[in-house]
Amino acid sequence: MRDLIEKALQLGLAISFSEEGGYPIIRLFRGEDRVTPVASCSLGVGQFKDTVEDSLQELLLDIERHGV
Repeated sequence: MRDLIEKALQLGLAISFSEEGGYPIIRLFRGEDRVTPVASCSLGVGQFKDTVEDSLQELLLDIERHGV
């Protein structure tokens, strides 16, 4: 997980972990903009520990590929 967070920081991104409507949410923001995420995903209830690394990695790869 640490390496993914370091990668996000190197890309100039900030990571937000929150919960909405009982579902964990991961959001990636560019620079100082904390209003409009460049990528986000929600995880199913009870899956956060199992899937957070995979989901975060997918978001970062997508950003790298598409240059968002």
